[in-house]
Amino acid sequence: MSAATPGDPTLELLAALAEVSVHAHTLPTIVTAAAGVLASHLPLRFFEFGHCDPTLSTADALFQGPDAAAPARVHRTLPGSLAQSALADGAPRLVPVPAAERLPDDLSRARAHGAVTLVALPLHAADGPAYALLALGPLTPAFPALTPPLLGALGRLLSVALHHASVLHRVATLSRRAHADSRKLRDELQRAVLPPDVIARSPAMQTLFRDVVPLLARQDTTVLIRGESGTGKEVVAGRIHALSLRAHRPFLKVNCGALPEQLVESTLFGHERGAFTGATQRHEGYFERAHGGTLLLDEVGDLPLAAQVKLLRVLQEGEIERVGGQTPLRVDVRVLAATHRNLEAMVADGRFRADLYYRLDVFPLVVPPLRERPEDIEALVPVILSRLALRVGRIPPRVTSEALARLRAHAWPGNVRELENVLERALLLSPGDTLALPATLGAGKRGPEVSPEPGRVETYEEASRRCIAAALAACGGKLYGPGGAARLLGLKPSTLQSKMKKLGM
Repeated sequence: MSAATPGDPTLELLAALAEVSVHAHTLPTIVTAAAGVLASHLPLRFFEFGHCDPTLSTADALFQGPDAAAPARVHRTLPGSLAQSALADGAPRLVPVPAAERLPDDLSRARAHGAVTLVALPLHAADGPAYALLALGPLTPAFPALTPPLLGALGRLLSVALHHASVLHRVATLSRRAHADSRKLRDELQRAVLPPDVIARSPAMQTLFRDVVPLLARQDTTVLIRGESGTGKEVVAGRIHALSLRAHRPFLKVNCGALPEQLVESTLFGHERGAFTGATQRHEGYFERAHGGTLLLDEVGDLPLAAQVKLLRVLQEGEIERVGGQTPLRVDVRVLAATHRNLEAMVADGRFRADLYYRLDVFPLVVPPLRERPEDIEALVPVILSRLALRVGRIPPRVTSEALARLRAHAWPGNVRELENVLERALLLSPGDTLALPATLGAGKRGPEVSPEPGRVETYEEASRRCIAAALAACGGKLYGPGGAARLLGLKPSTLQSKMKKLGM
């Protein structure tokens, strides 16, 4: 082959095919790209890039040229003696085909457009002999001269592309297998060992975190997490997100009961500049910021009816519309909802939309209250005390068996949140190395606190604590807002919270 010069069609053909060899990743990519390069430099009518099975007389045809009836069709064909002889001695073949010679159907269609020259190129593949079969129309001086050196170079470049794709295919297969094994081992490990922020010693909580939560995490369905305030619904939601395929994406939490009613829609769905007084710039809501991840709607029962309508649209259509906006926005967010309220009763009273309730309640999950899982108290106490002691810079005090018994005997209307507050107060009031609990804690039966015995005058602290506990029980643990304990007691929310902190509630 004569030396190639710039603008030489031979050089351009080899350079273009070299690009295919470097950048091709899969067999279909190689076949499509190589056919395109060859068709732009040669009168290509048919291109077959196949792998011969030594036990069969057939080969896989991966591509049909532009003149074929079914381009890119995968099937099996007989390449004929030309390809077989090229494979036998490893030498390229270039043979004009007489008009009278019978050919397979695909080659016959190629020859119907005029004289055909067949080119067979033996290829070296890692998994056995392969070949490239070209059917060319009439050759003119405008095309590269198909000399043996050029045919050999074409075969080597296609062999490199084939080897490259084969290596990448093996790597991809091993990578998928490794990811699958890693996921399986990680699931088994997570089922056997819970993270530090999950304390589950009771049978109910162990079943929840080791069986139910991993099952829900593998799906992308909406989950309604129910339970009293302070039971750990947020921990359950975080665990579902951490085990899901969205774990590398955002996990955002919003307490719907803490949102001012006039700003609920703006907070959740965002607003455009100038949508209302004070909207000086565009704002992205929680749904936009959680795109690709998970959004926990805590206390979803406190959403106003207007916001419930928009939330239903997000769940059904996957679209939001900013306040003051005109164009719907697509969002991909998994919604987890949590509530301590009786949504069924709210639906019956018209305070919660029935269609939204059924859309949220795809998979209801109930977190049991702390009084129903006393085994968790013994596991929670040292963990909480260690965290609190680290915060104030002291060694955690020792917890006696009597103190544990009193903790187990308490009703815990505030659940884990109340336990944390009681332990924090006890830690501050225990200068020694033994934890000293408030005198009134755990005195009496498990269950709601009762009035003092006849003839005994209760202290102000006892009366305050009993009154607040009764209000919390009546309000389902809700502190403020409509139907909250603060409003029931005629106190400001901040005053109620201050009193509860002083009382260790």
